[in-house]
Amino acid sequence: MYNFLLKLSIIFLLVLDLYASKIEVLNNNNNISTNIDKLSNQLKYLLPNYKESSNDISNLLNIYYQHYEKIQAFEIVLNNKTIYSSYKNSSDIFILKDEPLPIEIKKTPEIYEKDILSNDNKFLGRLIVYFKNEINFTQEELDYLKNKKILRVQNDSNLTPYNFNENGIAKGYSIDYMNLIANKLALRVEYIPGIWDDFLNMLKNNQLDLMLNVLKSKQREERFLFSDIPYLLLSPAMITRIGERDYHSFSEIDGKTIALVKGYHSYDRVKKDYPNVKIFPTDNTLEMIKAVANKDADLAYGLRDVLEYNINKHLISNLKISNNIDDEKFGFYITFNKENEILKSIIYKAEKLISKSELEELNQKWFHKIMQTQFSGENHLFSREEINYLNEKQNISICVDPNFLPYEQITKEGKYVGIVSDIVKQLSQNTNIKFQLNVTKSWNESFEMVKNKECDILPFAVQTNSREAFFNFTQPYLKFPIVIATKDNEFFINSLKDIGNEKIAMIKDYALIEILKYKYPNINIVEVNNTKEGLEKVNKNEIYAFVDSLPSITYARQKNNIQNIRISGKISEDLLARIAVRNDEQILLNILNKAINSLKDEEKDRITTKWITIVKEKQFNAELLIKIVSSVVALFVFTIIFLIYRSNLKLNILNKKLEKLSQTDKLTSLFNRAKLDSILESELNVYKRYKEPLSLIIADIDFFKNVNDTYGHTTGDVILKEFAHVLSKNIRETDFIGRWGGEEFLIILPKAKENKALITAENLRVAVEKFNFHNNIKITASFGVYECKESNPTKCISKADKALYKAKNSNRNCVKSYSEI
Repeated sequence: MYNFLLKLSIIFLLVLDLYASKIEVLNNNNNISTNIDKLSNQLKYLLPNYKESSNDISNLLNIYYQHYEKIQAFEIVLNNKTIYSSYKNSSDIFILKDEPLPIEIKKTPEIYEKDILSNDNKFLGRLIVYFKNEINFTQEELDYLKNKKILRVQNDSNLTPYNFNENGIAKGYSIDYMNLIANKLALRVEYIPGIWDDFLNMLKNNQLDLMLNVLKSKQREERFLFSDIPYLLLSPAMITRIGERDYHSFSEIDGKTIALVKGYHSYDRVKKDYPNVKIFPTDNTLEMIKAVANKDADLAYGLRDVLEYNINKHLISNLKISNNIDDEKFGFYITFNKENEILKSIIYKAEKLISKSELEELNQKWFHKIMQTQFSGENHLFSREEINYLNEKQNISICVDPNFLPYEQITKEGKYVGIVSDIVKQLSQNTNIKFQLNVTKSWNESFEMVKNKECDILPFAVQTNSREAFFNFTQPYLKFPIVIATKDNEFFINSLKDIGNEKIAMIKDYALIEILKYKYPNINIVEVNNTKEGLEKVNKNEIYAFVDSLPSITYARQKNNIQNIRISGKISEDLLARIAVRNDEQILLNILNKAINSLKDEEKDRITTKWITIVKEKQFNAELLIKIVSSVVALFVFTIIFLIYRSNLKLNILNKKLEKLSQTDKLTSLFNRAKLDSILESELNVYKRYKEPLSLIIADIDFFKNVNDTYGHTTGDVILKEFAHVLSKNIRETDFIGRWGGEEFLIILPKAKENKALITAENLRVAVEKFNFHNNIKITASFGVYECKESNPTKCISKADKALYKAKNSNRNCVKSYSEI
């Protein structure tokens, strides 16, 4: 009976896993290797009794045969013996138990291997997948592919519709094109986000394997290899504001300001050939377009498809596009490091395998989307179809959060008030759209009503991946900073990462949890019912911090007279207020986007200022008001200083003091343990991504207890300061050093192999031994060295620590490495 239940449980788990995986496989043909990894995970349930489960294994493999024409055979090997194999020809699939594959199949040059592990990481076998020999690779190319496995490719921040990042996911025509190539090669692609200005240097330094979307120039051809032909041809264009003159050539813009993306070919060209033109530099295309819309620049230059897509997607209604006559069409090339001829050859062969139907599907997916997003109006007035819709609809029903001031609230009298309420009124006044309130008892009830099409919109909602399944979202109409509130005795917090495992409260069921969980998956979240409860828990030391938007925290703190709370940091994300629209009303989404375009900055400012004033007027007395307002102003000032500190290289004196206090050990003025943890995590991420060497040294003063016992702790403190000085003066500028605890010090050496770290440690040992310490006290030290081979910081420190103890057990005053143990 027990065995039957056990087997039944295994089958149940397999069915669940297989069903979920099958759905994903059949909906994603872009990454064979990822799905094969999933297959290896499924097989762990079947391998322990593979002879009895052969039919289940066959059914599982058939899914992959059917979905991937490229797969020719499977083999499972244990202890150098084939325990299961399967292959197919043009019409049949063959199953072989305890037999190897035919020799002619195993000659195929393309394979993918993956270990099959049990839930407790016990090795069950090795899965080998054989692919059809579709590409005639040279032996050198086959060796390259066997060792490569993962291609590192740039992911632009905003080159829609070709290469952009949305909610942490790489998207675009070029991304899909690269995925087609990777699929032909059975390789994984790691898309590395960033800005264009950095990517070319990363490619030159082999931190990227290739780049997409590169325009060819003589200067770039001196530095890089380019694919022989472009995979796309695009037309150049210029954008200006409606009502102002068109520009068709750079020769027409002397004395004007042009917005351009830093590092792009056009940026260098204008800078070199048109000295009388002022350049407004931006980090990406959307910033460039907005610079023209906001009158920071007179015009901008770019690729017509990219400009049109961004203007239409973000509904920027005051811009127009004109042809540029200086250039014919540009080509997007795939670009490689100058020394990487072999990868260029491999990619070229893979591109030839992309079918016409695959390209047509790609073009339909992305360029049909552009046509769908276009609209012709030069302002926010509605089309005839949209006017007819509003006339037939009469009222747009809205469901709101009934208790979320200062944003929105339904009063006891049933009146809708708050910042968002005033925004809705302004939209109605600007466009004649009529809104009708549906009174609900909670945010969840409002959410469900719009989700179930019983209500038309949520006027204040935050866009998340999970919500996109139920709603369409407008462009944002207001933006609020998200801040970290703590007790007033805490110092500035640079990032949520710096909080470590401390408890952080957020409001239950609000989008902020999903947004921050994505970026900071390890944060320790405690859910609370409202802002007041969150701040009170901070005040009672039940949690370390509360995270919410600045207006919410300020309003709740003042209304409820919550003392001893301060804003200790601002996170990089902002709360973007959007309208969530039922997802079966596309025309309503278009209408509301145009309505939002009607909002003027002065109208938004008037509304937000009004509610700030109301908050201030509801204080208990003048003295308290002065204190609170002064506190809020001070917090705003410090927040602004903090932001300037984060975005500028030249720090002011205050920020230097703040940084030193929060990151350094008071006694030695070196980095403290918290800062070292942060640095080590960051450097291990670099190691993990780029495989650049990283080594650690832990140094410990020999017999330091004797110093304290003999000369006193005051002298011991002086010795520690001097010891810290000796270490810090004898390492590279690129190394990091800090006090790990007591008399132990940690040194982090980026781009240093073990032999380099051993030399550094020996130099430090000699320097300590020769140094004339306070009161002529003789000091020596022991050193442990470890070159990191994994990305787990705890394991790295542990191994360096073991090397240190090896040195201590070897009569001290010596250097030992973990590899010697």
